[in-house]
Amino acid sequence: MAHLLDHRGNPIQSAARSNVVPITRDGLAGLVNAATGAGTSIDRSVWDNWYFVPMSPQEIISGYRANWLLGKIVDIPAEDMVREWREWQADEGQIEALEEAERNFGIVGKVQEGISYGRLGGGAMLLGYGDANPEHPAPKATKDSLKYAHVFNRWELTVEEEERDVNSPWFGQPRFFRINGTVGQPRIHPSRMVVFKGARVPRFPGVTWEDYFWGDSVLTRVDRAVKNAIKANDGFARLIDEAKIDIYRLSGFMQNLISNEDAVRKRVQYTDAGKSSLRGVYLDKDDEFTQRQLSLTGMPEMIESLLSVVAGAADIPATRLLGRAPQGMNSTGDHDEQNYHTMIRSKQRLYLSPAVDLIDSALIPSALGTRPKEVSYKWAPLSLPSEKEQAETNKIKAETIKIYVDAALLPSSAIEKATQSMLSDDQWLPGLDKALKEAARAGELPGDGNETELGIVPVGAESSGKEGDRTSAGGGRTPETSSARRAANDAAVFFADAAPRPLYVQRKLLNASALIAWAKENGFSSTLAADDMHVTVLYSRSPVDPMKMGESWSGDDQGRIRVKPGGPRAIERFGENAVVLLFASWELESRHRSMVEAGGSHDFDEYHPHVTLSYELPADVDLAAIKPYAGALEFGPEMFEPLDLDWKRKVVEE
Repeated sequence: MAHLLDHRGNPIQSAARSNVVPITRDGLAGLVNAATGAGTSIDRSVWDNWYFVPMSPQEIISGYRANWLLGKIVDIPAEDMVREWREWQADEGQIEALEEAERNFGIVGKVQEGISYGRLGGGAMLLGYGDANPEHPAPKATKDSLKYAHVFNRWELTVEEEERDVNSPWFGQPRFFRINGTVGQPRIHPSRMVVFKGARVPRFPGVTWEDYFWGDSVLTRVDRAVKNAIKANDGFARLIDEAKIDIYRLSGFMQNLISNEDAVRKRVQYTDAGKSSLRGVYLDKDDEFTQRQLSLTGMPEMIESLLSVVAGAADIPATRLLGRAPQGMNSTGDHDEQNYHTMIRSKQRLYLSPAVDLIDSALIPSALGTRPKEVSYKWAPLSLPSEKEQAETNKIKAETIKIYVDAALLPSSAIEKATQSMLSDDQWLPGLDKALKEAARAGELPGDGNETELGIVPVGAESSGKEGDRTSAGGGRTPETSSARRAANDAAVFFADAAPRPLYVQRKLLNASALIAWAKENGFSSTLAADDMHVTVLYSRSPVDPMKMGESWSGDDQGRIRVKPGGPRAIERFGENAVVLLFASWELESRHRSMVEAGGSHDFDEYHPHVTLSYELPADVDLAAIKPYAGALEFGPEMFEPLDLDWKRKVVEE
């Protein structure tokens, strides 16, 4: 007798003899239940498979044009990514030139169009340089080199084979593009194309090269959800006409309809007229009248649920996609809006910024002539506070600033500059930048922060010791106190507790006599005294712990440094009166940078070593005609000192 065997080869007892339905386990299919069919071909879940049915270009454009939901799903993110555009980080003249170039080429609108094409299935922007060889890599952009920017959708372009050379900078890009329908269809190098892709498609088996490069239309993923919502909405609309139906059962209706249709029609009309005017129905004894009322309960909620699925599939809040107010108890929509803005920010950084950077590689040099490293941009906020919210924020800021001022935690001049900068950045007071510049020219502001115009305390300088000895540029010395004694006293006070305080660090010019002799030979009627000439290493308005500044790593065994003869030199005017000798010194620049990194502050973006020569330049002296002093500059050890902002009235020249 043959026996049934299980998957291990063991005999299975007959079901008729054991009265037990056999259950077997298959290593691939999982649990198979003969009673319920679970795991077998009669279990309907085994037929649940995913299939990808691509949408043709005709289906994509038809859906985009014919259905308002699909159109908004494509356009809303594209509009929101460029709605507020960007804020240039550059000086005023550069910003004006860049914004004018953006307007001339229509960059914002064309970027939005490119994003929309990308979401529909792919698009690209062609940057035109006006040369005759688009097959070659894009030339280096120069002044006015960008001639045009044109946007194409995926189906207007043909991409050639993929560049698979891993050493090529264009690896993974088409070797060339072609514009369909153009004369000769010239080949275009990928460096001239800014590509806007659709939904990402992994390089899996069965994926074509073009689909992998361009991506899918975003409509593909939302198509089913949108169709379900539209069907439910249209079906509900049709049911409204059938929500209430009057039913007449008239004696001899069919016979009368055949023999005298007009009489039947009039009979119904009279009945309806009586129902409307007399609020009653009049029938023969054998006639009947009934009404069928269709219940629409739950239909609006079902449509709302389907539209929510659409919003989730599109990754757009229902409040933005459907233009409706937030729903739900105590709902304001703020959380949804915040999540949506986070998504848009992410797309700007990961998707839009690389494309815009390629555009800027041609736009910025074409507008400015070069591409300065300091020119950059940041994406503008997606939403702006209301006037009330802005006023409340400004009030809080003003109160906070007042607290800092009253507590004397920071120098007043530093707070003034920071407050002016904050007001300018916030654009709270229109025209503030221009007003501040005019006030500075009129001398209505405190020192502009130039270290030759600010309080410097060169304590410790040599002094003649004579009665009436002059004060230095910010030295703070008195006729009764020698510089050596003042230096000792100040050092003792300054380092008594190492408490943070404003710090000034300088090096005295040891061979100042040579520089003074050169100045007199070149028309300077007076100069600072030899013991007042110095180079500033650090001017920190912010309080710092001097002990954290460390010590200089350059200099001889006495802490002195020497700037060799020659090298970059210049004679310039700082502020309104100060005339200085600029020079280059890696030792001084590096030391200054390390002290700023250790907590010190600096009033300018850059630090330039210099020695102040004079504040009283004769009117007939032409600085442009003077050849800078080219001799060696020898400086003494670093001197750490407190600041004296009242230095200017103490300046005396000889």
